[in-house]
Amino acid sequence: MQNEFQNIPENFSAIFIRSDKEYQNIIFLSPSVQKYFGYSSEEIISSPKLLFKKIEVAHFSEVKEFFRRLKKGLPSIVDFTVIKNENEKFFLRFRAVPYYEEDKLKYFDGIMFEVYEELQQKALLEESEKQLKVLFETAEDLIFILDSSGNFVLVNANGALALEYLTDEMKGKHILSFIDESTKSSFIKAFQKLLASSSVQTFETRFLSKYGKSIIFELNARTIFDDYKKIIGVIAIGRNITSRNSLEDKVKDLSHKLVEARRIISVERDRAKQRISVLEELNRLKNEFVSNISHELRTPLASIIGFSETIDSDTSMPEEMKKEFNKIILEEAKRLANLINDVLDISRIEGGKIVLNKTEFDINEILRNCVEKIRPNAKAKRITLSVDIPPEVVLVLADEERITQLFENLLANAVKFNVEEGRVTVLAQNLFKEYEVIISDTGVGIPAQDLPFIFQKFYRVSRPGTEIPGTGLGLALVKQIVDHHKGLITLQSEENKGTTLIIKLPLLNYQG
Repeated sequence: MQNEFQNIPENFSAIFIRSDKEYQNIIFLSPSVQKYFGYSSEEIISSPKLLFKKIEVAHFSEVKEFFRRLKKGLPSIVDFTVIKNENEKFFLRFRAVPYYEEDKLKYFDGIMFEVYEELQQKALLEESEKQLKVLFETAEDLIFILDSSGNFVLVNANGALALEYLTDEMKGKHILSFIDESTKSSFIKAFQKLLASSSVQTFETRFLSKYGKSIIFELNARTIFDDYKKIIGVIAIGRNITSRNSLEDKVKDLSHKLVEARRIISVERDRAKQRISVLEELNRLKNEFVSNISHELRTPLASIIGFSETIDSDTSMPEEMKKEFNKIILEEAKRLANLINDVLDISRIEGGKIVLNKTEFDINEILRNCVEKIRPNAKAKRITLSVDIPPEVVLVLADEERITQLFENLLANAVKFNVEEGRVTVLAQNLFKEYEVIISDTGVGIPAQDLPFIFQKFYRVSRPGTEIPGTGLGLALVKQIVDHHKGLITLQSEENKGTTLIIKLPLLNYQG
């Protein structure tokens, strides 16, 4: 055996050791000991106490117990830390067995090897087990494991309570005894498909609670195989979707009715349109526009000039007041800029000088962003925003900037012309060939006589005794944007009851 030890390669990381029965003299020690203890095998053989000098003090008691067992002739094992120097520390495991000749203890053979990675993996495994246990006990979903016969082996407490059972009441019972009769056949088919597959399978089924309540679960299940590819069970997670299914059915029913109602409204609105002399109306509107634009320009300019002169003339004005005046000047300047941009946009679009920069984008995302922008203004008037925008991606090929401008104008109007504590509703849906948005408010509404002209340039609803902000360009610009995208915009309104706008834009695969 000693000859065999001598043939161990020097770069072999494990330390082989043989000592006398008292462990006072070392008979053999492999050269790898220097890697961990910093001494050569010859140095330690001549002075065995050098080994103990490197063992961390905290492990002395375990090491002493290790040697006590050895001296009694018992195989022993111990883990301890070796501190080679300030920068090097090793975690070693020492296994040793006694060697007997004619029932007499002669010497001990042992091996030391590093177990840092093993200890680290063990710690990680223990932590993972703790986290898994917490997840299993706190999860609201139904989590369970079945054996190869389909009987419950394990089920979490919250999942069992969802079915009005305790975990012990479900363990050992077959899963079919908890399935509603109406879905047993479909469940069996889904389960057969699951057993024939090695991937996760998703399917819905109805469970029957302890007190007869039918509960729909969406199951994500997977078959468990042993090393020989034999089925030993099934693990599954089930989410209670009873309420969701009920709401989805109601939404589908209402959506169908809403689509039908929109179609009827569109037809009736088209039939009710009156023909007027466009040129005469345009001349009248142009005259009104000159008056309106003069007023819209004069008001912010008066504020800008007035506050600027005050700041310039009053050298002792407090800094806080200057900031307030500057803020007003900035807001009024922005108001002027927006007005000029609207006029220029109308002119460019009508003159065919504007080119749409069409790209593919998610129109649902754009609409959601526009809603968030007007939310602070709505909150200031205590207006309730009711928003129903589908979560899925709906792609259109359009000018993203113009579509954003379209939605922002309409949402801003819905808030601006609304009443305190009113409501603004935004609905969107994919109608296969087109994307439809409905923006409805409970505001002042539009008189019936003004409805035929509402999308014309410079047109503003006349409300005696009431100052209406704006230039009459907003809805005209919106109409131009929709037309250039080959869409359709329609409007219905009742005075003092609110306004509803319906916008339809072609989807990506149906562009003209």
